[in-house]
Amino acid sequence: MGYKIPTVLNNFNSYGAGHKYVGVSNEVTLPNFESMTETIDGAGIAGEIEEAIEGAFGSLETETTFGNISREYFDFITQTGQITYRGSMQVLNTATQTNDFESLVVTTKGKVKAFDLGSLKKGGKGEPKVTREVTYCKIAIAGTTVLELDKYNMIWKLNGVDRLQKVRSQI
Repeated sequence: MGYKIPTVLNNFNSYGAGHKYVGVSNEVTLPNFESMTETIDGAGIAGEIEEAIEGAFGSLETETTFGNISREYFDFITQTGQITYRGSMQVLNTATQTNDFESLVVTTKGKVKAFDLGSLKKGGKGEPKVTREVTYCKIAIAGTTVLELDKYNMIWKLNGVDRLQKVRSQI
């Protein structure tokens, strides 16, 4: 039967407000999900435990790197709302020993937090960057949503499980 091993992101494009940023965004650093925690201790507990607060995360950021300063770079800075990254993940089918492809879509919402103009380099890339504070993030692989976080609407879904549904129903 076999299984699929993700090997490389074959290619991707960045989109904002219907605009396709072809050939201008080189790399995207996705958010690091670090749970907010509270220290738990007390009688009957041998020490302290950092308890993760379900669905509560610290600041989330994306950093999009461009090749050089361009009109598209400044257009990207002024985009409000949704930014989508669409990629094609190359996967190895272990049963057939052949490559296949699965879609990877990362959708984010947030505001520009910082932008770095990069450098000017003769015959080179300046690598300017745009950093956004992320308040919404959704990841779909081959059409299946595997992660969704909406900080403003208290939604936290992981692998199809709505981990805050019970909390929302009780408040």
